[in-house]
Amino acid sequence: MLTREDLLWCRTVKVSQQALSERFLTFPAELFEQVLKALLPELRTRWEERRRPIPLTIRVASEHFDDILVADGSTLEALFRKLGSLEDASVGQVADKICVVIDLVCRLPVELWFSEEAQTFDTRFIPNLDIVQKDS
Repeated sequence: MLTREDLLWCRTVKVSQQALSERFLTFPAELFEQVLKALLPELRTRWEERRRPIPLTIRVASEHFDDILVADGSTLEALFRKLGSLEDASVGQVADKICVVIDLVCRLPVELWFSEEAQTFDTRFIPNLDIVQKDS
C-alpha cells in the first residue's frame, strides 16, 4: 500500500521487503493483533471468492465437523530465522513463544497467542484452546 497510494500525511514511497521485515521486528504485538484481526474478515471473503480445491481428507472431515482447527506453537526466534529476519542477530535474542490456531479449510488464523516466557512449553497454551472450542 505504501508504494501504491498516499497515506495520511505521507506520499507514496518504495519500501524494500527487508525494511518491512525489520520494522515488523519492532512492531508492538497488540497493534499487530489488531491489524490482523481487522484484516481476517477481508481475507476470508477473498478466500471464499477464490475457492481453490480442498483436499479430499479435509472435505470428508468437513462433512462431519463444523470447524477443523489446527494449533501450532513455535519459538519466535526459530520462526524469524526461518524467514531470514534474524540473519545477523546472535542466537537466543528472541526466545518468546507463539501459538496460532488455524482454520484448516481456508488456512487462515482463528486465534493467536504470545508469551514472553522463554522457558515455557507449548502446553502453556492448552487452556487457551479450551476457550477457542467454546467460541466455535
